[in-house]
Amino acid sequence: MDLIYLGFGAAAGIVGWATIFATIIWPKMKQQPRVQQLKTLTAISFFRYFATTLLITGLVSRKLPAGFADPAAFGDLISLALAYIAFIGLQRSAAGKPLLFPVWIFNIVGAADLLLAMVLGPALIRDPGDFGLSYIIPTVYVPLLLAATSTP
Repeated sequence: MDLIYLGFGAAAGIVGWATIFATIIWPKMKQQPRVQQLKTLTAISFFRYFATTLLITGLVSRKLPAGFADPAAFGDLISLALAYIAFIGLQRSAAGKPLLFPVWIFNIVGAADLLLAMVLGPALIRDPGDFGLSYIIPTVYVPLLLAATSTP
């Protein structure tokens, strides 16, 4: 039953963030220059350090599989570093010619990290209670990242 609650929470998060992006954020972003749009979407990943909570016993159960927690936490830290590199590249770009290669690398690695967690999570985690306080990551923050990366 706990898996159903976690799944419902994640689905509600996706619907919630998708609604916010579709009705509030995307319409305002369409008025901005492309570089500003990319900087805004990249900056959302500045909080990917949240996943390090998966490594802190006490915040999560000792039963949370390391086969899930380690790749999720370190993948997010790598994505965080790449987000800053992409953001700085955009910040230093000429207005008409944005530096997009770091943005592409960040997006590819960040998306791969999310997909890996989406595969490993259901395969390895038997009790969502093992997330402890970190349940907010798959129910609030991952849906935010998914909504941000699915920009039309």
